[in-house]
Amino acid sequence: MSFFPNAHNFTINNGSFANAAGDVNYNFHGKLEEQDYAGLKVLYQNAVQGAFYNSEQRFPPPNCHPGTRTQVLEILRNWITDVADSTSIHWLYGAAGVGKSAVAQTISEEFAASHLAATFFFARADPSRNNLSSFFITISYQLATSPTLGPLLKHPIDLAVRDNPSIVHAILEEQFRDLIVLPCIWLTTTCRLTTEQWKDLPRLIVIDGLDECDDIASQERLLSIIRKAKTTTPLLPFEFLICSRPEPRIRNAFRHQDFHSILDYTDIGESFKSGKDIADYLRDEFDRIRREHGQSMAHIAEDWPGSGIIQQLVQKACGQFIYAATVIKYVGDYDGFPVERLEIILKITVHDNFDSPYPDLDLLYMQILSVCPKTELFFDVMAHILNPDGTFFDKHYEQTSAIVLEGLFFLPKGKVWALLSRLHSVLLIPENDHDNIAVRHASFIDFLTDRKRSGSYFVNTEKGAQHERVLFYLLKIISSSTIDNWKYERTQSEFDDYACTFWDAHFRNIGNSPSSRILTGLNQIDLCGLLNATLQYKITTSAYFIDALQVVSIISKVLSIGPKFIGLSFQSVRYSSLICYP
Repeated sequence: MSFFPNAHNFTINNGSFANAAGDVNYNFHGKLEEQDYAGLKVLYQNAVQGAFYNSEQRFPPPNCHPGTRTQVLEILRNWITDVADSTSIHWLYGAAGVGKSAVAQTISEEFAASHLAATFFFARADPSRNNLSSFFITISYQLATSPTLGPLLKHPIDLAVRDNPSIVHAILEEQFRDLIVLPCIWLTTTCRLTTEQWKDLPRLIVIDGLDECDDIASQERLLSIIRKAKTTTPLLPFEFLICSRPEPRIRNAFRHQDFHSILDYTDIGESFKSGKDIADYLRDEFDRIRREHGQSMAHIAEDWPGSGIIQQLVQKACGQFIYAATVIKYVGDYDGFPVERLEIILKITVHDNFDSPYPDLDLLYMQILSVCPKTELFFDVMAHILNPDGTFFDKHYEQTSAIVLEGLFFLPKGKVWALLSRLHSVLLIPENDHDNIAVRHASFIDFLTDRKRSGSYFVNTEKGAQHERVLFYLLKIISSSTIDNWKYERTQSEFDDYACTFWDAHFRNIGNSPSSRILTGLNQIDLCGLLNATLQYKITTSAYFIDALQVVSIISKVLSIGPKFIGLSFQSVRYSSLICYP
């Protein structure tokens, strides 16, 4: 195996590597091959696999349609392959839905076997990919397992984790130093790897969707870490392609004077003939839909829907590939007749007083949502899919799979499929119950969480509202489980367990004015039975008991029922029973 496929006639000293006739062998003093790489196993357990460019979780990933985005791709190809280029960071920016992620994906795939070192694709709706907590862990794991970089870097990276396993929980700056910077310095100093030799190795790190990292301060923090690493001696050998919207804080961070000499940037917009690219994409995709729908489209002309209609759609798109992609997914749905679905889209008109930065996209989203039930349940489920992060006291319940949704929302099996069946054009809905349901594009989240844009389709994802939703359905679960004279009988359902363990914690997070449906739900539950269920299920200590009792006391005041607690007997610290009479 050749670790330096483009390098010739060099030697790395200190006996770590030897180059003979182009083939590099390594032994790290005869011990490396005997190691089990326990440190890399720790990294694997903490890395975000869904952030990789080839992750199954992201399948099918966005990609540039053949023949489109040619100018932007050529700019990036030249930047990546030009070793004489002094700029080591390239910022690709543009508005929502113009195709930044598709470009990042295409570049990652194209250079996977040559220049690509690692990737991280952020996603606002994915709790594991909307923050920086595992960012450097994920990057370093990819460096250590790279076919080319791995034989060089996995030893120092593995050693760093074995020497300090808590590094995976350390602050970002320490993770970056110990897992990326120091291993690279080790190669440069101990193994005498030169700058020129580094240039023959994969050095491209692709970061997509930085603006989808929820904490804005974290976005600036990451850029600051990268900037310092690229302007401080010894220089970090990697190059960074960073894709994002031009949000003010990101734009301001890139204005730092130290970025001036190392930063190149490209605005992906109308200047790159996006209108022509969108027209080509629509033409090819409509042809595919016509062929795949067989008999139902057999009588339709081969040039359907015609150049005039395609130009109408291009004008509506306003440079947004996400508009065109959503149209194609909506029209091509196998449950509908493409001709009728296209007519529905063409009849959508923007009124003069419709105030939105993306009017046609918003109206398209409204049309897609119009066939869904405007029920309380629908909006509650959508709220969980949009932003489950940080709501639950056990991260397992932040999943958005059908099995978790049906358990949390007290639904019969198959109900989630029926509830979301008309949303395949905006949601990625797996064909099984265990994989997470995800939003196809961040612009749909932006639309639903902006009351001014979405109107009656607005989804409130603020934490107080999220806790209120969870509590409402936990009370439903408890109501069905609390039976037989206030005695809670344990079931095998993990959702029953969570409900009886954490209902009171969610109640504390909804504020002093419970909603009408929470009040209705509490009125339908016997508080003594509720308290018994809580105390019997928890590992009961006096603190737990007092907490639960305080919550019930607050509820009693809210409901103005004032139950009288006659006696309390503790059978043990773990199990307690409350004897109460109304």
